[in-house]
Amino acid sequence: MRRLVGLVLLVLCAACASAGSAMADPYPVTNTDDSGAGSLRAAILAANSHTGADTIPIAATGTIELLGKLPQIEGDLAITGPGPASLTVKRDSAAGFFRIFEFNDGVTGSLTGMTVTGGSSGAGGGILNGSGSLTLTRVAVVGNEAVVEEVVSAATADGGGIRSAGPLTLRESVVSGNQATAREGLDVTAAGGAGIFAFGKLTIDRSTISGNVAKAVSDGGEIYVLGGGIDAIGEVKIERSTISGNSILADGAAATQASGGGIAGSKGELTSVTVTDNSASATEAFGANLFLPDEPIVSNTLVSESRGDADSCSGTYLSGGFNLDEDGSCEFDEGSDLNGVPAGLDPVLKDNGGPTPTHALLPGSVAIDRGSSFGSSVDQRGLPRPSDFPTIGNKEGGDGSDIGAFELQVPAGGTTTPPILVSAEARDKTPPRTRIVSGPARVGFERLAKFRFASNEPQSTFRCKVDHKRWRKCRSPYKVRVEPGKHFFRVRAIDRFGNADRTAARFSWRVKPVG
Repeated sequence: MRRLVGLVLLVLCAACASAGSAMADPYPVTNTDDSGAGSLRAAILAANSHTGADTIPIAATGTIELLGKLPQIEGDLAITGPGPASLTVKRDSAAGFFRIFEFNDGVTGSLTGMTVTGGSSGAGGGILNGSGSLTLTRVAVVGNEAVVEEVVSAATADGGGIRSAGPLTLRESVVSGNQATAREGLDVTAAGGAGIFAFGKLTIDRSTISGNVAKAVSDGGEIYVLGGGIDAIGEVKIERSTISGNSILADGAAATQASGGGIAGSKGELTSVTVTDNSASATEAFGANLFLPDEPIVSNTLVSESRGDADSCSGTYLSGGFNLDEDGSCEFDEGSDLNGVPAGLDPVLKDNGGPTPTHALLPGSVAIDRGSSFGSSVDQRGLPRPSDFPTIGNKEGGDGSDIGAFELQVPAGGTTTPPILVSAEARDKTPPRTRIVSGPARVGFERLAKFRFASNEPQSTFRCKVDHKRWRKCRSPYKVRVEPGKHFFRVRAIDRFGNADRTAARFSWRVKPVG
């Protein structure tokens, strides 16, 4: 009987060992060689030959310089490196054009702790994900490209950094300096998602999408660009993250269209996000920062510094409250929202602590303590939220959190007031007064109108409006070209505390047709 029990236990243990092996076999990477024993290439090949989920732990540090495309990843696999500052996986520029990582359809994959750079392909220059789910944690996807040129009918390039058909999740990661470029399609020339092009659900938390560029250039046909930082076809959820300095350009002899310098997408949710300094340039440009037409919910989000030919926002946004929109084009309509006021944001994206770069709030910013954490206990950097300054009044219903991804910290054991900051409410509640110093002739033939204007308060900024167009950030002197007919110009000053002139200065004039 004892021999029989022992035999049964032996069989059961063997089965357990076999099942454990099928669940997750480790294939460690011990060097930075392109191929051979201990290399990343060899580890992926070994994982592909094994049935079941596997792991590739990478102990090596330095740069894995690829002389050829890595094998496609065919089964569930987690690849874990020592950190983006310690390990880089890149394409040798002399070895031809290929992407870095490719995950097949149906695969559940993850990348952790590495930099992915130098990849080049028509779609998904750095990383291509099929219909399965992919998670990136503390990964830097930088300097990759999707390029398509001189295709007979259609030239389309997307996903310079990442292209994903299935669900994609980014945590504490950076997607920066990637490009999507399409040139000279005969019928269509299109580019999108220079940073990220996502068909499936896109989830981003405590990450930075910055400095990505999408371009479509052609002498004919349709020319359009979508999403400099992100082009999200499916649902998008972004929290505690920064979208900064991305751009889109559509250029050619025919009419061109560019939408969503920072992000273009459909439905979704943005909470505690900083969206700034993004650009859209084309004959028809929409949403330099945000182009999300399907009524996404936006909460505790800061939108500022639109560039190029478009207003900051295009689309209809459902405000969850506690947003700051610098040019007013997002049209947030909750009582806790701040519209048409300067954000007071450091224009330099840099290391302010934490795993990803951020834009800090400057002392005196009206975003300080005027938001809500919406249940989060940390900001993008991982620092406590809220960090509430007692001298600054909170918005009704708020908890003293700052608006956007960055939370200014109350010094431990020190002053409870931000440096050089006294509450804006305590210092100044008086709006500035705006005056138009000079303008064009009240009646004339000149189609180029030039205005000079001023505020009675120093360090004021201005918003201008011509006819029925939206308010836009402007400065004196301001020039605008108009068609013959009657026109109206309005300008209002906003002081450094965020008080806006309630009565804009006005000017009307009429341009007569020539001949």
